[in-house]
Amino acid sequence: MSIFWKQFISSFLIIFLVLFLFTFLVIGELKKYDASLTKERLLTAAGLISEAFKPSLPELKPIPAQRRGHVEIQNLVLNLGEKTGVRITVLDQDGRALGDSKKSPRQWENYSDKPEVKEAIQNRIGENKRYSGTIQKQMLYVAVPLRDENGKVNLIIRTALPLNAIQRTLAPIESKVIYLGVVLTVVALLISLAVSKTITKSLQSIINVSEELAKGNLNVNIPIMHSKGEIPKITKALHQMAQKLNELFNQLSREKNQLEAVLSAMGEGVMVISNEGKVTIVNNALKEMFNFKDDPCQKLYWEILRNKEIIRLVEFSLESWTPEIREISSLYPDERCYLANAIPINSPTREIILVMFNITDFKRLEKIKADFIANVSHELRTPLTAIKGYTETLEEGAYENQNDQMHFLRIISRNADRLINIVSDLLVLSEVESRDSSSGENATSDFEDVNISASIKSILEALKSKIGEKLLEVNLSNANGDHKIKANRFLIEQMLINLIDNAVKYTPDGGKIRIGVSSDDSQLRIEVEDTGIGIGKEHLPRIFERFYRVDRTRSRSMGGTGLGLSIVKHIVITHGGKIEVQSEEGKGSKFTIAMPR
Repeated sequence: MSIFWKQFISSFLIIFLVLFLFTFLVIGELKKYDASLTKERLLTAAGLISEAFKPSLPELKPIPAQRRGHVEIQNLVLNLGEKTGVRITVLDQDGRALGDSKKSPRQWENYSDKPEVKEAIQNRIGENKRYSGTIQKQMLYVAVPLRDENGKVNLIIRTALPLNAIQRTLAPIESKVIYLGVVLTVVALLISLAVSKTITKSLQSIINVSEELAKGNLNVNIPIMHSKGEIPKITKALHQMAQKLNELFNQLSREKNQLEAVLSAMGEGVMVISNEGKVTIVNNALKEMFNFKDDPCQKLYWEILRNKEIIRLVEFSLESWTPEIREISSLYPDERCYLANAIPINSPTREIILVMFNITDFKRLEKIKADFIANVSHELRTPLTAIKGYTETLEEGAYENQNDQMHFLRIISRNADRLINIVSDLLVLSEVESRDSSSGENATSDFEDVNISASIKSILEALKSKIGEKLLEVNLSNANGDHKIKANRFLIEQMLINLIDNAVKYTPDGGKIRIGVSSDDSQLRIEVEDTGIGIGKEHLPRIFERFYRVDRTRSRSMGGTGLGLSIVKHIVITHGGKIEVQSEEGKGSKFTIAMPR
C-alpha cells in the first residue's frame, strides 16, 4: 500500500471516528434529555393531581376492600388524564387502585409489588422504567405519595408516559444531527484527501531525494519549503545533509585520488593487509614485482604472494603486532632481491602495511663495486708485483749479466706501460662518468662537429701496422658520406679506437673486419663487425662491466685493461646514444652504435 493511501485512510478514519463519537454522544444526550423531560412532566402532572385531590381528601370516605374503586376519584382521574395526556393511577396506602385513566375498574389490580409503588408506600417518590403490557410500550412510571396533616400516606398518585412521547418531538433534531454528521464526514473525507495528497507529495519528494542520496547522487535538487512545519524542516535538514555529504564525499574523493596518485607514483611496492589476512590495497609497483594478472584485492595474501619468506614475515607481524624488516629473495618472475618492511597500523581494523623495496640494482651495484675494487687491486697488483720482483732481482746482482739485465728491464717497462694504460683508462672512465652525472650546458659545452668517417680513417691509419701484421681485411663502407654529429671529439675518438682496436686484437690472422657508417636526419649508426673469437651468450650481459674479461689470461696477454668496453658504453650514453652487441663464440662479434645527430 502506498504512503498516500496509508495517510488518507488513517487520517480519514480518525476524523470519522471523532465525528461518529460526537454524533453518538449528541444523540445519547438528547435521549437523556428526553427522559429527563418526561420525568419532569410526570412529576409536574403528579404534583398538579395531588393539588387537585388535597381539598377533597378529608371528604373521601374509606372504600371497603371488596369494592373496586371510588366513583369520584375515577371521574376526576379520567378528566385529568384526558386534559394532561398522562396516564394517571390513584392508589390507596396499600397499593390498591382507586382510579385509572387508562383501565376500567374490572381491569384494576393491586400495584403494591411495583417498584415505584413500593417506594411511594415508604413515603418516597418512586420511579421505574419498564414495558407496559397494557399499552404495549416502554413506559416511565413516577409514584408520588399524598400525605395527610399527620404526614401519613393516604393516597399514591402514579403517573406514566411512554419514553418516546417526547422523542417524537426530538426526532427531527436527531435527524439533523445525523445529517450534519454525514455532511461533516464527507467534508472530512475531502479534507483528508487534500491533506493526504499534500503531505504525500511532500513525503514522496523527500523519499525520492533520500533514494537519490542513497544511490550516491549528492547533487540532487532538493526543493526547500519556506513555510512553517516539520516537513519544511525535514527538507532543509536533507538539503544541509546533502551539502555536508557532498563536501565530505569530495574531500574523501580528493584524498583517495591523492593516495592513489602517491601509491601509483611510488617505486616501492605497497600492500595493505587486514587482520583477517585479506588484501585491501595494492599499488602498481607491487603488481609488477609479482606479475599479478588479476586484481588481488579481497583475496588472502598467502594465495597471491606465493613466497614463503614474505608469508612468514606477514604472519610474524600479524601475530606479534610489531614492525619487522627482512631481506627477501624472489626467483619469480625473475631473480630479484627485496627489502620487505611489515608495519602494523594502530587502527580499529588492525591492518598492516607491507612495503617492498626492490634492492636488486643496489645489490648488483654492491657486487660490481666489490668486483671493481677486487679487479683494480688485482690488475694493479700484478704489474706492481712484477716490477718490484724484477727490480729486487736487479738489486741482488742480476744486472751484471747484460742479457738478463735487458730482459728484466723490458719486463719492468712493459708492466709500467700496463699500469699507465690502466690509470689512463680509469681517468677516461672517471671523466665520462662525471659527464653522465652532469646536466644542461655543462655536459655539452665542448661539443663540436665531428666527422665520423674522417675519424675512422685516421684510426685505421694509426692501426695500419697491426692490421698489416695480422693480414686482416678491413672494409669501410659509406666512408665518403657526410656523417657529422655534435660530440666531444676526444671521447668519440676514444670510443672508436677501443672498438676498432678490440676488433683487431681478437680477430685471428687473415680475418675480416667491416666498419659501416650510415646516417639520416635523426641519427647516425656505426657498425664494427669482425670474424674474431666471439663472445659466449653467458658473457654478453656483463661485457660492459669494468674489468670484466671473457678470457682473462688471453685478454691480459694482449694488453687489455678490461675497461675498454665500459668506456665505450659510457661515452655512448653521454652522447644520448645506444649500443648493442651481437656475437657468437668462434664466429665473431658485431657492435652497433646509434647516436642522435
